[in-house]
Order: sequence, then C-alpha cells, then structure tokens
Amino acid sequence: MAYVPPGQYSTGPLWLKDNVELHLEAGATISISQNPADWPAGVPALVNSNGAKNIAITGRGTMDGKAQYEYVPMRGADPEIGEEIEIARRAGVEMKRYYRTGVQKYIAVLRDSREIRIEGIRLVHSPLWTVRLQDCDQVWIRGIYVYSDLEKGVNADGIDIVSTSNVLISDSVIVTADDAICLKTQAWRGSRAADAGPRPVRPVENITVTNCILSSSSTAMMIGTETHADIRHVVFSNIVVRNSNKVFGINVQDGASVSDVRFQNVTFELNRRHWNWWGSAEVFKFVLKKRTAESRLGRIENITMDGAQGTARGTAILAGHAERPLNNIAIERLRVKMLAEDRPDQRATHALVMERVQGLTLRDVEVSWDEPAPQPAWGSALVLRDVGDLRMSGFRGRAGSRDATVPAVRKERVIE
Repeated sequence: MAYVPPGQYSTGPLWLKDNVELHLEAGATISISQNPADWPAGVPALVNSNGAKNIAITGRGTMDGKAQYEYVPMRGADPEIGEEIEIARRAGVEMKRYYRTGVQKYIAVLRDSREIRIEGIRLVHSPLWTVRLQDCDQVWIRGIYVYSDLEKGVNADGIDIVSTSNVLISDSVIVTADDAICLKTQAWRGSRAADAGPRPVRPVENITVTNCILSSSSTAMMIGTETHADIRHVVFSNIVVRNSNKVFGINVQDGASVSDVRFQNVTFELNRRHWNWWGSAEVFKFVLKKRTAESRLGRIENITMDGAQGTARGTAILAGHAERPLNNIAIERLRVKMLAEDRPDQRATHALVMERVQGLTLRDVEVSWDEPAPQPAWGSALVLRDVGDLRMSGFRGRAGSRDATVPAVRKERVIE
C-alpha cells in the first residue's frame, strides 16, 4: 500500500503498478502541480496505470485537479449544438463561454488494466475527465464523490467508461459540468505500437450503475458520441438526477451498435444551462447519425426506460436516421411535468417527440404542464412521426398550447 497521511501535497504524475493500493487518509489532499516542468510529455493524468492488475485508489482523502478557466468570446463552432447557438444569438445572449487554461490533465487515467477498485475517495476540479477507464476489465467503484464547477467545467466529465467491460459503480455522488457518467468506444490516442499498427477498438459491455446521485450541466447518463465498437448490456438503476441539463442520452455516430440498455427507477429535476452545454433540460435524447458522409451507419436497439419521473424544461427526442430507424424502444411508467424555461433563448416546443422508430412501446406515460406559466411555443404532449409497430396504452396528457386546435397526441405516418 502507498499511504498518504493528512496534509497538502502538490505533485506531477503518479503510476500504479501491479498489486498497489494508493490510500489517501482523511485530511490528505493531492493536487495536480501547476508547474509544466513536472509533467513529462505524453503523461495524461495525476494517477496513471498502463497494463496493471489488482490496483486500487481508496481512502477518505481528496484529489484536486486545480482546474482553471477563462470567460471569453466563443471560438470556432460546435456542430452538435449549431441550432442552439443560433437560437441564443437571435435572443441576444452574450456569445461568450468558459475555456480551460493552465495545466490540463485528467485526475485518473487507467489503461489496459484489470481488477481495479476505486472507493471512498473525493475527486474534485479536474481540468479534463475526472476518471477515464480505457481498455480496462473488472472495475469496482463505490462510495466516491466527484465534483467539477457546474458553470465553468468544460470537458470535466465524471467517470468515462471507454472500451471497458465488467464495471460496477454504486453508492456515489457525481456533480459535474460535463457528462456525469459516459460510455463510449474509441482507441486511446498514441496507443498503437510502432511495429504492430492500430489495435481494434474494444466494446463496452456488462456495465451496472446503481444507487447514485448525479448532477450534470450536460447529461447525467450518456452513451456516445464516440461509437467505434459496440456498447451493450448496460443497466442504470435507482438513480437520483438533480439540477441537470439532460437525464438520458444516446448518440451513435461512428457505425457501431448500442443495444440492450435499461434505465430503471430514476427521479429527475432538470434546469436549462448556458447555451454552450449539450442539452436543453430534456428527459432524453437518443439520436442515430453519421459523423461524416463516409461514416458507417450504426444502430440503436433494445432500449428500455422503466420508471422515471420528474420535471423537465426541454423537448425530449427519439430520432432514427432516414436510412435506419431506432429499433425496439420501450418507455414505461414515465411521469414528466414540463416547466417554463428560465432562459431568454427558449427552445422547448412539444414535450415528447419520437420519429423514425420501428417497434415502439409506450405504456403508462403521463405528461403534464406548468399551468401558471404556459409558453407560446409549447405544443403537443406527444408527437409520433414515421413510427412502425406502435404499442401504446395508458397514455395521459394534454397539449401544452392554449390553442384548442393543437392535439394532445399528434401522429404522422404511424402504423400500430
């Protein structure tokens, strides 16, 4: 065991080798050194592993990334939120946002490692993703606290499960500006051997996240966008989502399949964020895209959302691709109340929009609206377009619009 007693420590990179547990005693804080000379080229994080087994980060101490930011005019463009940027611009919102400065490292990057345990620790103010599990196997994370500034913390995700399998996360609190928990499949940059060429991207599979409290200025539970290999057999259960910009997200762009995913027993409270964050305070956004014209077209199939309730402020969307619908989507026991947006760049229209879906089950879904403050753009409770094999029962809801000609449920090219 590598034991860190109470005290304040600033350091460059640490490396975990086989059978090593890094234990931070209560009152111990290890911070990322702000001296660039302390960082050898290519070292990504405060705590690193590469090819290790039976390793652990434990204790009641703190790891502090010392993230720094500046608030300046927008640089370049983000194609994922191009429409949202234009809405903000037209509404007269100042087109400034936060960007990272200073030493920019992850707090932990564990690569090609197995039999990993992270327990009890506090991980705060990471400049980049807080914990990145890259090409790992057999991971247990329990009872940790993760925090990044909800206004400033760009790219400061909580836990990213990247091409990693057999992961259990439980009993943790994650409060992050970027995604709280994110699953994706991609290669580690610079991981190819000089004489071996690129290694195939590994899938993400067999993931359970349970009994956690999540807050995010982006998405509390996110899958994608990087999807170069399949993501499958995933369960998120017994989750409290507070003060977040989106509850569930699936975004497939790189040709792989996301399948057999279950979101179960979730309560949520959603609030709109500054225009630069991905999300509009919506319950879910599942989209199938091609990153470029040459990208393969992936799949989103066998997804279940069962038992979710709370308040939202944005339009929830399921959207297949023109060439391939989403397949076998089930939403059961959903209760959502739409509240008025508290931002000048208002985006919400309908409550739930589902289009280009084959095999859609809606059972015991209820939509209500904030009676004292209806918004002019509010429309139907549910919009269905290009949906095949619809099975709907127990839907309750009315239109949010005061216009009596707006239907509660709008159907266009729907086969039941």
